[in-house]
Amino acid sequence: MGTIEAKPEATKFSIENKSRVRLQNVEWKNINFGDIGSGKSSEKIVPDGNDYIRFETSEGKQYRTFSPYDCKKYTRTELIFINNTPVYNETDRQSIMLGDI
Repeated sequence: MGTIEAKPEATKFSIENKSRVRLQNVEWKNINFGDIGSGKSSEKIVPDGNDYIRFETSEGKQYRTFSPYDCKKYTRTELIFINNTPVYNETDRQSIMLGDI
């Protein structure tokens, strides 16, 4: 008998927050992952593609990841935010470590 390969049925993106900062209105390619508190995660079925992860903080400032993230068709992509994750402050136009917010 031959081997049958199972193909995932969807493209999934999981975002986990291991930082001390509450991430609010988290989005990737206009897909809302909601608010992701410290120690929490959110996973969505997404289209394949490439984009930044955008979020805001309780003070209302807009941030994005320093680099865009790529989701390939029929794969599961995972990003873990930690305090040392570099992010870009779109409000003040400067780079900062997530834990320094």
